Amino acid sequence: MTQRKNIDTMRRKRDVDGLVEALLDPAESVRLTAAEALGTVGDERALEALERLKFSDPDAGVRRAASLAHARVVERLAEKKVVERLPRGT
Repeated sequence: MTQRKNIDTMRRKRDVDGLVEALLDPAESVRLTAAEALGTVGDERALEALERLKFSDPDAGVRRAASLAHARVVERLAEKKVVERLPRGT
């Protein structure tokens, strides 16, 4: 079982795989915290797991956190694409 403090460590280290694994934890508080952390990290590898969680988790709070995190990752990826298209030196 993952501890909430471990999730903070994974977030700081940008351990997407560890955070995605924490989404399977039996404790809803751990799943919720992991979803929020994945939203903060903003890595596209989290999208599939967050998509699944936002529709299937038994806890409404976890589903909401996964939905918000998913939207945040999508937004970050869109912003990144815009920045990549800007001419150098702008």
